[in-house]
Amino acid sequence: MDNLFLLGGLPRSGITVLSTLLNQNPSLYVTTTSPFIELLWRNYSMWGDSSYEGELGTDKMQNLKLPFLNKLTNCFYSELTEAENVIDKRRQWQGVTNIAMYKEVYGKLPKIICPVRNIDEIIVSYMQIFKSNDIEWDYDALMKGNRFETSYLQLKETFESEYAECLHFVEYNDLVDDPQETLDGIYNFLELDSFKHSLNIEAIEKEANHSLAGLHTLRGVLGRDSTKSSDYLTTTQIDKYNKRIFWRN
Repeated sequence: MDNLFLLGGLPRSGITVLSTLLNQNPSLYVTTTSPFIELLWRNYSMWGDSSYEGELGTDKMQNLKLPFLNKLTNCFYSELTEAENVIDKRRQWQGVTNIAMYKEVYGKLPKIICPVRNIDEIIVSYMQIFKSNDIEWDYDALMKGNRFETSYLQLKETFESEYAECLHFVEYNDLVDDPQETLDGIYNFLELDSFKHSLNIEAIEKEANHSLAGLHTLRGVLGRDSTKSSDYLTTTQIDKYNKRIFWRN
């Protein structure tokens, strides 16, 4: 592996579709939702844990930290792929603390691809998923935490921080309307040669549904969703959600 890139963004914004398209390129490997950031963090944070000060406080152990974490990285991904470039998919990568960890471990800032979408469309997409799973809609009960709010707040914080340059936003409708141009923009951000993609959408690995049937179902072709937000939300609700869009400012 030559490069470790990252895939974050907002849920219900085409992340699975984008992963599937990028995986057509033999020089790339995009993971399914990956546990690696947690594996890295647990090992990384030991060096700052006072309960391990006796074991890790010596000069030799301090000098071991970065070589060990880099070898851990190579060990993990070498078991998954032989591709030169890996894109690790996990929205937590876009958090400021995790970006700082990446910078320390790998000696450079990360490049994070961030699919985004009108927030009213994200909410409606979730409403449909929960309805199909016979779960009564309740924003506070269902959308707080990692499902939406945490990802949103992490992305906003980073956008407003010194790490804003790490983020490359990919609008869902741009991906649907002009996929090759949008993909070329991603390659330019990653500083990689472009690749001509097929628009047949077929995942090479099945993504877990995280207890919600249909969460990562692919339709097979790119196209805008015909659902109207106004069929599910009032004008006031649509305006309230979309006032939270920050990346177009």
